Amino acid sequence: MEMFTKCDIFTPNNISYQMCSYLIPNGNLLEPSVGKGCLLKGVDLDVYDSVDVYDIKQEFLNDINQSGVNKFCGDFLSVDVSMKYVNIIMNPPYIKFQDLSHEYRSFIKSKFPILAKGCIDIYYAFIIKCIDLLRDNGVMVSITPNSFLYNKSAIELRKYLFENRYIQEIIDFKSEKVFPDASVYCCITIFTKTKPDTLVYNGIPIQYTDICNRNNYMLFTPITDGHAQNKTKTLKNVCKISNGIATLRDKVYIHNTRLFNEPCWQEITNSRRVKYAIYPYEDGKIICDDRFKSENPQTYVYLEKFRDELGKRDNGRKRYPTWYAYGRSQSLHLSNVKRVIFIPAFLHPDNICLTISKPMIHQTCLCIEPNNDDDVEAIYSAIMSNATYLGNVSSKRSGGWVNITTRTLYSIPFVSNIC
Repeated sequence: MEMFTKCDIFTPNNISYQMCSYLIPNGNLLEPSVGKGCLLKGVDLDVYDSVDVYDIKQEFLNDINQSGVNKFCGDFLSVDVSMKYVNIIMNPPYIKFQDLSHEYRSFIKSKFPILAKGCIDIYYAFIIKCIDLLRDNGVMVSITPNSFLYNKSAIELRKYLFENRYIQEIIDFKSEKVFPDASVYCCITIFTKTKPDTLVYNGIPIQYTDICNRNNYMLFTPITDGHAQNKTKTLKNVCKISNGIATLRDKVYIHNTRLFNEPCWQEITNSRRVKYAIYPYEDGKIICDDRFKSENPQTYVYLEKFRDELGKRDNGRKRYPTWYAYGRSQSLHLSNVKRVIFIPAFLHPDNICLTISKPMIHQTCLCIEPNNDDDVEAIYSAIMSNATYLGNVSSKRSGGWVNITTRTLYSIPFVSNIC
């Protein structure tokens, strides 16, 4: 039986009471990952015909002392459950696919075909199984990471939920931390099988027909120019967007000034400021050892001092083209366009800072390289007008900050300023 060690995140009392307020005060009740019983604190157990709770850890079940509670020890996803429930309430485990054993990954993919592709989270499986156990007149209330609302890995889950109209309401806490000791950003989701016409997101009704007509089944759409509507291009049609370099040892490669006046030193930006980096490449290809040493003798001697340190990258398990190569091979080509736009990979939607610049190596930011230099200002304007959209569909960080991806930027509509 798979024992999970990274998922003991217990529900605060105020959230428990908020979730319990959506339950129907009759019928039966299921809690599939009860933990220490935090969600049961807000439940009047006497109004239910039966209360079933599951947990993989017997020590947690031993602490559930309420009378009339049927306790089952085991992996809820693995056990066969024949009962259907009027009420289901849960705070399922949050465990990324890569943190599961290979055997358990295979089990998830075979048991839940919707999750057969991509790097999913185990709470996706809890949602799917519990919906199957929900009665047609029942209600299910869960608190999970809000990432399933926008992550690429959750497209099939969103398709399943939205096409079947299983969600009645979402209370999204966005970047507000619900769990004091965990860096996870959550939402409460109320599920139903009554097939409502609208989904209510933070008090705003959204038509299911609109959601199901959108790319990737997203709740949110970017702002488009009023006269363009459905025929509007997106940034994917007019530019190339790339992530920054990844040396895996920035303290070795990147400095405030050139340490030596040698050709391998290139300007590098994080979109806010410019520094200098050792760039041992030409046209994106590593410069051979003899040539690099000949053309950059002082830099070569400098790097030699850190040779052992560079060898520790990736825990020493990866072979690089040469010992002084960057840790990753992304974004090694220098652009030959006139101007590019740099945007931070982490930003606050209320204060987006874009930089129009000459091309250079970039790091911890994204580089937007236009197909046509005349489109630079229009691309800039399109991004700025979609600040709210970027905030809604991007991975959340504390303080309202979000993590921007190329996929999100590519989806922004584009209308050229050229007549």
